[in-house]
Amino acid sequence: MLPGGVTATARFNKALGRPFYIARGDGAYVFDLDEQPYVDLCTSHGASLLGHNHPAIKAAVTCALELGIICAAETEHQVALAEKLRALVPCAEMARFSSSGTETMMHGLRLARAATGREKIIKFEGHFHGYSDFLNFSWAPPPAQAGPSNAPLPYPESAGIPGMTAQTIIIAPFNDPDALEAIFERHGREVAALVMEPINYDSGCIPPQPGFVRRCRALCDHYGALLFFDEVLTAFRMAPGGAQQYLGVTPDLAVLGKAFGGGMPISALVGRREVMMHLKPAGRAEMSGTYLAHLTAVLAAGAALDEYSRPGFYERLDALGEHFYGSFQSLIERSGVKVRLQYVGPRFGLYFGLDPDRPVVNYRQAAQQDHEAFLTFVRGCIRRGAYVHVSAHHGFSAAHTEADLDRALEAIAGALEDVKRSSR
Repeated sequence: MLPGGVTATARFNKALGRPFYIARGDGAYVFDLDEQPYVDLCTSHGASLLGHNHPAIKAAVTCALELGIICAAETEHQVALAEKLRALVPCAEMARFSSSGTETMMHGLRLARAATGREKIIKFEGHFHGYSDFLNFSWAPPPAQAGPSNAPLPYPESAGIPGMTAQTIIIAPFNDPDALEAIFERHGREVAALVMEPINYDSGCIPPQPGFVRRCRALCDHYGALLFFDEVLTAFRMAPGGAQQYLGVTPDLAVLGKAFGGGMPISALVGRREVMMHLKPAGRAEMSGTYLAHLTAVLAAGAALDEYSRPGFYERLDALGEHFYGSFQSLIERSGVKVRLQYVGPRFGLYFGLDPDRPVVNYRQAAQQDHEAFLTFVRGCIRRGAYVHVSAHHGFSAAHTEADLDRALEAIAGALEDVKRSSR
């Protein structure tokens, strides 16, 4: 009944050859159709930072239902949510809400073009910004078709993308300031925005090299382009103000998603007042829709932000990470499996077949990993009661305890042995 057996492509688990069907979720666990529990290391691709079935999120949704399932209308709650964002996120002088990261990035790109009067954008190879035609390029290109490493070619990630859209996008290698400067020298006065994942989770977990994001900020300022952070994954992940707080660099625009809604479908476009006022009806850039800022999601997002703002929330996540990642690295070293572990906050990436002691700093390195070894690892984890998806990034939530993570580590230890045996 469903093409490929899924309602979203990313839900197909290549390691299993089918979707992983879930009956329900609670806290740090998901349960399959036979009610078998699995420690969840996918956490809704990062959306469930509070875990599943969180009481504050449930209470917020219940409140929204009692108010009449309001959509296509303004209430005081949208204003209150925007005010909470302004207090937390450095660039969030104003906000608009949408339902998904893809949708909000699409509107944000249009806004950037309207605000600058320019059409071209620069994006980094390996960075994912949703599925709209103008952005769905070069987030996982086959290296043989991606062009030179210092000057990548735009690679369309889907059939059906009009060829003309490639003319509006320039692909840059991440963490290469010289290549980026050369691109700005050639195209800077035509560029509306430099769009980036401030931490490239969609290639596993690739942080920016020291000074690189500040160089991005300086180049945008010099050439009159907007610095546009895609914080769909990084928002509220490692700090209440997201990656822009964590890195100390404030963009002109940002999209917040996933953890923002505590598991409910909502995303935010935030930015400087001068830029945001180009949106209709104040300006001429369109951003509208019946289900934008649906009250169920707005109230859930407000509740999630309250939880992230509680004293000690991030300190506890950091402590969990110190325990989990330290133990994980020890397991890797004892197993003898060649795999690099990289992490920032409660999200991590694995690179099988790469030098464990050499940092992965760009997509071309990440693309050289041993994908079959990774699939063997995923199958091994699932068989032992830890759910790992085949996406590039994995993680834990605030609902996880050290005991939950220890249970996951037992599965990980067995899965690493599977990888070791398969390589003999």
